[in-house]
Amino acid sequence: MKIHDAEGCWERTKIAPIALLLVVALCLGCGPIGPFSGGRLSGEDEAWLADWSGVSDVTQIQLETNPDDPHSVNVWLVIVDREAYLATSLLIGTEVPEEREWVRNVTADSRVRLRIEGKLYSVRLETVAEDSLKARVFEAFQIKYPEIEASRGEAARFFRIVERGNRSTS
Repeated sequence: MKIHDAEGCWERTKIAPIALLLVVALCLGCGPIGPFSGGRLSGEDEAWLADWSGVSDVTQIQLETNPDDPHSVNVWLVIVDREAYLATSLLIGTEVPEEREWVRNVTADSRVRLRIEGKLYSVRLETVAEDSLKARVFEAFQIKYPEIEASRGEAARFFRIVERGNRSTS
């Protein structure tokens, strides 16, 4: 009976990286998994929601940017006055939200897709510029996600979800 088989041990250690590479390769075409970004989102296409209140209890959604080379991430969502908002840089990460790939993508092309509970919404993101609305949206994020520190509001950038054909001022 062998206590230690160096060759067998070597073979097992070569299998682990190969298995990891296979898992990563399989996930490249998928949506995001935890903190890791993904590609094109799948799901059932849905019409525009004029009132987003029905999804106010959903804590995490998926956002797909860059239609030509899809990039998807998990994001948080809040509803204020029946409108939906996303934010960046609220919990962890860089102090400058523009450094995130999905924010750079939205800046270049505001057309995005959202996946909420398996349903896909083709929408546009619009930066919230009005200070009073930013404050209300940030407060909604702090209420829904109590782990957010008050200091993160200064670094955050907020986006309103709007219908693709509509352009409003913010």
